[in-house]
Amino acid sequence: MSEILEEYKSPKNHRANSFKNFFVYFIAISFVVMAGVYVGNALFGKRSLDVMLDLYNQKASLQSDVQKLQEANSALQKEYFELIGLDPDSYK
Repeated sequence: MSEILEEYKSPKNHRANSFKNFFVYFIAISFVVMAGVYVGNALFGKRSLDVMLDLYNQKASLQSDVQKLQEANSALQKEYFELIGLDPDSYK
């Protein structure tokens, strides 16, 4: 009689063990998928590393353009004020 009871106990343990294994695998696979999505978004998304580096290069080029335009503006202002000072009609 105890042999029959032991046979009934072992399949239940097997089912519980298989459910536990399934749950562990499901959690592991979910974690891997979420980590993959996060890394993919970090590398290729709107706020990715590539976009950040492009913006950094664009910022550097814009700063150099601003510097050049400020120098050109100061030269043109100097020329403008010299022309105004030389123009006799400006004193009327």
